[in-house]
Parts: sequence; C-alpha cells; structure tokens
Amino acid sequence: MPRVVEATEVDTDEDRVDADLDEGAGFQPFSPLDTAPDLTDGGKLGGVKVFPTRDHKKQAKGRPAARRAWMWNGTESLLPLAWNPDGTMHDGARRYFQKKHCLCCRTGGFRGKQCPNCVKSNCDQCGASTDPKKVIPCFYLSKERVPFPARFYGSINCFLEFCPRRDGKGFLTEQDMRVHARTRHKMEYQAYMEAQQAAKSDEIASLREQVNSLIAGRENGQRAEAEREKARERMAKARAARKPKVASKQ
Repeated sequence: MPRVVEATEVDTDEDRVDADLDEGAGFQPFSPLDTAPDLTDGGKLGGVKVFPTRDHKKQAKGRPAARRAWMWNGTESLLPLAWNPDGTMHDGARRYFQKKHCLCCRTGGFRGKQCPNCVKSNCDQCGASTDPKKVIPCFYLSKERVPFPARFYGSINCFLEFCPRRDGKGFLTEQDMRVHARTRHKMEYQAYMEAQQAAKSDEIASLREQVNSLIAGRENGQRAEAEREKARERMAKARAARKPKVASKQ
C-alpha cells in the first residue's frame, strides 16, 4: 500500500485546481516500475538496502506516492503523484484531474471539453458533445462532490471477522462475498469451508442416528403390539375352551 498524501499537504480547492489546469500547469507523466516493491519508507531491493533521504540526510519516512480521490460514480481511487527531480514538489495528481467522463456514451479518460467518441459519431443525444452537462470530471477530491454515487456496499458481511468488509461495508449478494473470499482470503476461506463441511457431516450423522433410533423404536413398538395381539387371541381361545357345553333337548 503506497503512502497517501495527507489532506493538509495538497490544495483541496477543486476550482483552483481547474484554474491551474487551464493555465497549463502540470508535470510530465512518468511510468513507475510495476515489479519494484514498495520502498516508500525504505527496504531491500535485491541485495541493496535503501532508505529515504532529503538533502542527503536520512529520513524516517518517505514522501507520499499517491493521493486519494473518488471517481464520478463514487469508486475510491489512489492517484499517483509525480515529483520534480529534487523531490521537493509534486503535481497533486493534476494530470488525472484533467480527465473527463461522458455521460452520454460512457466514455472516460479523455481530456478537453468534448467527448471525442460523440464528436466522431455525431451523437444526436448530446449534439456531438456540444452539451456541456454531458461531460463531467472523472475524479473528484471529496466523496461528497461525487455526482452519481453508486451503491457498492450491502448487508452481507465477509466471513472473516477482522476483514474491513463488515458492519455496513459488506456485499450486496452472497456470491460477491464468496468471490471476495476466494480471491482475498483463499487459505482462510478453504479452512472455513472445510470446517463448515465437517460440521455439516457431523450434523448429518446426528440426524441419521436420530432417524435410525426413531425407526428402531417404531419397529420395536410394532413387534410389541403384534405380541400383545397374539396374547389376546390366545386368551380368547382359552376362555372359549373353558365354557361348559349346553346339552341339546330331544
């Protein structure tokens, strides 16, 4: 996780950011190495130990590498910062705040006041992107200014108790939670499922024993009833045999 610039270290006034962009302020983009580890606060790169410095002096913490922003639909993002060679000033990720999003064709990431896709297709819904209300910024400096916040969280919590996706930040569906668990908590989810299956097997075995006990009790009851019925028949025959015979009259 890169170090995120604090709110007090950047200009949070969006109008001033737009004004700076209109005046041409900005930095050339750079391409950080994707394979390099996070060395913000120092560490080892190969066999070399590195640590942050400023004016040739060792620092306890490195400079921030990103700032927090929110997309037009409310998705939280981290925008990389570009620093000058001296490491004394960054661009505040302004090159990302230049990017726009078209509400008409859902194209995003372009710069300028018109959507190139709608201009090319001569879109009749926005007048070939001449409607300024159809083009909005891609990123915003605060979550409250997001124009079309989407509902990303639900009431279904992650199975892992210490996962942050709980208590109002859960998932919309059970399937989303399972996908999250299989990707973010693979080993824990496997152990959890094995425990669930073991508990289910124990429950099935207990239910099977209860069913077998009920069946055995029913069979024993049926046998006992049959024995009682036979006993009643024998007693009836014995009583009939003890009755005296009445002689017939001539």
